[in-house]
Amino acid sequence: MMDYSSSSPTHGESPPGLRLAIVGPGALGTLFAVRLALSGARILLLDYQPERAAALNARVLRVIEESGERSVNVSVSADPRKLEEVDAALVLVKAYRTEEVGATLAEFLPPSASVLTLQNGLGNVETLQLHLGADRVFGGTVAQGALLLEPGVVRDTGGGPIIVGRMDGQADARLDAICQALLLAGFAVSITRNLPAAIWQKTILNAAINPVGALTRLRNGALAEHARSLKLMTAAAREAYQVARAHGIDLDEQDWRARLQTICQSTADNSNSMLQDVLAGRHTEIEAINGAITRIADDHQLPTPINRTLWYLVSALEG
Repeated sequence: MMDYSSSSPTHGESPPGLRLAIVGPGALGTLFAVRLALSGARILLLDYQPERAAALNARVLRVIEESGERSVNVSVSADPRKLEEVDAALVLVKAYRTEEVGATLAEFLPPSASVLTLQNGLGNVETLQLHLGADRVFGGTVAQGALLLEPGVVRDTGGGPIIVGRMDGQADARLDAICQALLLAGFAVSITRNLPAAIWQKTILNAAINPVGALTRLRNGALAEHARSLKLMTAAAREAYQVARAHGIDLDEQDWRARLQTICQSTADNSNSMLQDVLAGRHTEIEAINGAITRIADDHQLPTPINRTLWYLVSALEG
């Protein structure tokens, strides 16, 4: 793994001329847009709701951090034709919108433009590759927490590094340029040569934490403090790990209980994204997380009673 951040990153100026579209004006999309714009990147924040896009375009976007508040004007639009002006796109929409976004990017992105998805769940890279071709789609994971207080205003709730790569593990100068922009915007970034393992690793942890938090309404810290919720999360993670191994993913066994405790304690005040969606009455990403794990397990004739139950229960909350 190539580490772009051996020490704490500092804010600077992004590579000159980088034109980056951020697809999705949610919590992470807003956070990335503000930080990247402040570091000098030319940002287009693409929305799918014209009224909201117009309102956001007429105001400054704000990020509330522990050290204070930062704000910046960002170009926000719902017109996909503006994608013709960018060098790369960062996809941060919910997983259930990946198919739609892939079709839009395929129609309007220049042929030379690349795409990086940092979405939750399984299958996002593959879906985008079907629309755009395998060569220009990169994937990754992000351990960044963010809470959208209102459209255009987000609270940074902390997190860890961004891990990115190509599915084939090859180096790519286009990905290096995106990493450099993210680094200069204040993010810690690493490039992995085993992207499938990184995505599964994140998905296993999401499959354990997110639905249990959504069902219990507990923040991450409380999830680790209750013996039964911790036991349930650990069982879900171990089960998902067995599915990953059966699916040919090169992933080492871990002490899942200890790992989950560490993550939940380090993000104790966070309400995970699935819990935020449930409380707001929105669709969740359960289909791309526990649902995807269960469907892959079925292909390998593996039982997944824990993940299947979590999948069904969260789906029931959505109606």
